[in-house]
Amino acid sequence: MVRKGEIHEHQGIKVKLVEVIPYYTFKGRRHFLIAYRIIDGKYTSPVAHFWMAENEDIREKIEAVVKHYLEIRKTLSIV
Repeated sequence: MVRKGEIHEHQGIKVKLVEVIPYYTFKGRRHFLIAYRIIDGKYTSPVAHFWMAENEDIREKIEAVVKHYLEIRKTLSIV
């Protein structure tokens, strides 16, 4: 179960779950809207979101978020 306040770390980047909102699809399947912040040293990102099904592994979503962040980090003038 995914919970608000969890901190996941991948490749030295932390992803903090700020809010987890459960909802149901029209087929009755449970999904989550997840708000998160990226923490990279002294940098903390604005809140962003992703969606996932209840049966999905959050680690895959976190890895994708971190991978994308690392790809664009230089263009953000962070590091």
